[in-house]
Parts: sequence; C-alpha cells; structure tokens
Amino acid sequence: MILEFFSSPVGIAAILSFFIGSFGYVIARMWVQPLLRYRLLKSRVRALMAAMENLPGDTDTQALPGQEIRKTAAKLTDCYNKTLPQWYQLMLSNRNESPDTAVADLMALANVKDRQHATKRIANIRLALKITPKNEKG
Repeated sequence: MILEFFSSPVGIAAILSFFIGSFGYVIARMWVQPLLRYRLLKSRVRALMAAMENLPGDTDTQALPGQEIRKTAAKLTDCYNKTLPQWYQLMLSNRNESPDTAVADLMALANVKDRQHATKRIANIRLALKITPKNEKG
C-alpha cells in the first residue's frame, strides 16, 4: 500500500516536494537570513553615522547616541563572528571590508568627547565597512 503510493506520480511529487522544501529551508536559515541581518546592521551603522554628522556643532556630548552605537557594534560583532557563513566572511575580506575594525572604531566613537575625533572615527568606520553616505552614489 505505501510502496504503491510512493511509486505513483503523486507520491513521487510528495517526495520531491519534501526534499526541495528541506533544501530551501536550509538555504534560507543558513545563508539568506544571516546575509540580510548583516546588510540591515550595515544600513543601521550608515544611519547612525548620518545622525552623528547631522548633529549641530554645539551639541552636548551627552546628546550623542552612545548607547545605540554600542548596541549596534555588539550586534555587528555577533553577526560577523557567529552567524555569517564562512564563505561570506572570506568574500568580505576579499572586498577589504572589515567589520572587526569598524566595531573597534564604533566603540571608540561611542565614548568620544571631541567632535573632531568623531569625524575621524566616522571616516574610519565608513572606510572599514565600505559605506557611502546616503546622498552619494556607490
């Protein structure tokens, strides 16, 4: 009875659907979700850098989003070291994109007291992550 079902066209279609679904699930969970998470974190860093640059020059250092920068840096480190596939990490290193360097500069930026130092850190973060400002193409 069972063998007849699996040898029929409907049974073969069920078996194929099961294996294709399983393969799709693995691809989605192991590759697509981590890559999307990394890209979202990278865009969050871009937004934080734009917010830091758009603050007025006389802004008190307490108004800087230090806590948010630290949280984003921690999430970026976790994503890069624990969830990104090894092949994507290699691709990032081939592109000279270094999230670890960016995280070090993000942590330093969260504690910065001088606005001139913040500008230097922002430039280093953009260089490390290959981020361009939203108003520029690239």
